[in-house]
Amino acid sequence: MTEAQRAALKAASGWYARLCSGSVEADEQQAWQRWYDADELHRQAWQQIEKLREQLGLLPGPVASSTLRGVDHGRRRLLGSLALVAMALPLGWFAWQSDTRRYWLADLRSGVGERREWKLSDGSRLMLGTASAAQWHADGQRRVLRLLAGEAMIDSADEARPLLVETQYGVIRSQGARFCVRSDDQDCQVAVLAQRVEVAPLHHLPDMRGLVAGQQVRFDAERIGPQRANDAATAAWTQGSLIALDQPLGELIAELARYRHGVLRLDPALAGLKVSGSFPLTDTDRALAALEHSLPVRVVRRSDYWVTLVPKV
Repeated sequence: MTEAQRAALKAASGWYARLCSGSVEADEQQAWQRWYDADELHRQAWQQIEKLREQLGLLPGPVASSTLRGVDHGRRRLLGSLALVAMALPLGWFAWQSDTRRYWLADLRSGVGERREWKLSDGSRLMLGTASAAQWHADGQRRVLRLLAGEAMIDSADEARPLLVETQYGVIRSQGARFCVRSDDQDCQVAVLAQRVEVAPLHHLPDMRGLVAGQQVRFDAERIGPQRANDAATAAWTQGSLIALDQPLGELIAELARYRHGVLRLDPALAGLKVSGSFPLTDTDRALAALEHSLPVRVVRRSDYWVTLVPKV
């Protein structure tokens, strides 16, 4: 990291501790907002702190366990925990940086809450969902799209060369198909919208499994799960919507959080509430207002970047 990045990270750690202290005044929230908006390095550092907190498994065991124990014991412990995270950055940085560097160096990428479209050099069309990144390569023998993060919808041109979509979990092969791919920390999901594709897990690449229009599967590096039918929610994100079909509220909020900057939390007591409806991904505040109107929940805002849903009393 540069000195400027280190300074931004140190400031972000301090702000995080203050906002978690439980005694934040309105002027302090406004000061944080001004700091956050002032510099792109500040925003990157803030995202770094959040990502490290969520992915402490990347850090050495003693550091991770000490940090986790400290988070719930007040301001002093929290400051100490964040200091441990900052000191451990040289050890955990490579694992975090590998994802982040690939994102920023990717040929094709989208920001948080964005959907972006490209026409590729072979005539195929690509749409990336929120916070997604991909690399594209085509030569005389093959066409390869490497999905580095997030989700994509590919409408592949029908030509002699197969189009390969590579993810960290395996490969999807297509000629003329339209399909969605999403890769996250657990596995990869493929849903075919038109024509057919073949899927193979990373550790068993010769074992390609065919998938036709209307079908979807999840797979990891070892195995492919059972086929399921697509439904109205499958590709709704490509139209800017999130469709819930009797979905637990916890899952819905986790999905909305992907489309927002900052922190979106849900009281665990509400996680099992079932939700059905269509929610706009281009205006997540409106989606939260709809949930507040229709469910026994209340939206509490510390700032535009720190929102919690709690039971309505």
